[in-house]
Amino acid sequence: MNTATARLIVSKIAELIELSSIFQTRYGRGYRMKPGSPESAWALHQAIFDQQREIAVLLDLDVLENPSQAVTAWWKWQETMDSGIAGALAQEACHLIACCASFEANPMGTCSLAVVAAQRAIASGLHPSIRMIAMQELAPARAS
Repeated sequence: MNTATARLIVSKIAELIELSSIFQTRYGRGYRMKPGSPESAWALHQAIFDQQREIAVLLDLDVLENPSQAVTAWWKWQETMDSGIAGALAQEACHLIACCASFEANPMGTCSLAVVAAQRAIASGLHPSIRMIAMQELAPARAS
């Protein structure tokens, strides 16, 4: 993980905030997806999941395998991430930028525990199925 990748994560989370805010405004925070849901609800719901995947694949594989519990497990109570959770991810991502910049300015060792902790916090807010998909995508790249 480096500062440039952390900035990209912030950008992707900003897009996630936008999507989740639109969904929440149109359908409500606790909206339940069902076969009769409007096509636009399904499309936004999928876009929110796709955006989480784009974020997840930017994180290190080991943090996806072992996220912290910094962000609430929103998927236990609702089907679609709301803007509050997306905002919490943004805060963690901004912290990640600070951690990466600090480590790059004064590297001590091969990795920064603060960078790992910040990534783990971001991973904790991503849906578990998204983390699994990202792990499957990242595992072959790591093996080669």
